[in-house]
Amino acid sequence: MTVANLLRACLLATLLLVNAACRQEQKLAASDVVLDMAVSDLLVGETTLTIRVRDNQGNALAELGTLSLRGDMDHAGMTPVLAEADTAVEGVFNVPFEWTMGGSWTVEASLSLPGGEVASQVFRYDIDSPSEDQDMADDADPADAATDTAGTNSSAYLQITNRGSDDIVLISASSAVAAAVEFHETRVTDGVASMRRLEELIVPGKGEIELAPGGLHLMLMNLTGDLQLRDNFVLELTSSAGQLYRIDFHVIEPPSSDLVDSVYLGDLVFNNRWARPASAG
Repeated sequence: MTVANLLRACLLATLLLVNAACRQEQKLAASDVVLDMAVSDLLVGETTLTIRVRDNQGNALAELGTLSLRGDMDHAGMTPVLAEADTAVEGVFNVPFEWTMGGSWTVEASLSLPGGEVASQVFRYDIDSPSEDQDMADDADPADAATDTAGTNSSAYLQITNRGSDDIVLISASSAVAAAVEFHETRVTDGVASMRRLEELIVPGKGEIELAPGGLHLMLMNLTGDLQLRDNFVLELTSSAGQLYRIDFHVIEPPSSDLVDSVYLGDLVFNNRWARPASAG
């Protein structure tokens, strides 16, 4: 190899190394990413969320990571709706999604970038219910509509086991962290979810009930203070026989892990007691 060829080879190798280093330094940062979302349908049921990913100059981005979506209702008793996609065409994700109930929603889109950062954006939507659900809405308690305000409510969950032979009827609940605590239930009819207030909870003899997202739950209405992660608070349940049950709850991010610190009060055993974090507004 001549000296000139050797110099050219060295120069080419140097340029390749410099280009590789530049590409390494130009890892996409979350602050450089813009997420836009469009919705095909704002009616309860299945829909498609279209998320466009671009840089600050409006250019579509390629080689994107996984996109995760989380939809939450302002009504804290609903189960979050989760979706995920790992394929984009010219910087556009089309993700199947489902609005499970009419009302106000927030959808958080989180995109994992090749450099390890996560770009996220929160979007808000008001979802309408089909007209045939009006009868169900008419049956709902007016207090629900008056108090289901974003940022003022939370919900609490637990499992209750009755070791005795007789049914135990819980007729009221209260806590210092909320102006009111009510028994609520999520109902799904023809794929459409709705809420209703219950006057009582019955724990059957030698049986158990579970209060969990998407089903029975305790609604903490008009919070008197913020419920922050790792906080604890006391909630009281009263039975039709006049028995008072004072139990502590843990504020954690859903979904809950199994909380094994059982509380034994009379014939009842209280397990997996947790509540969602929320702001008092």
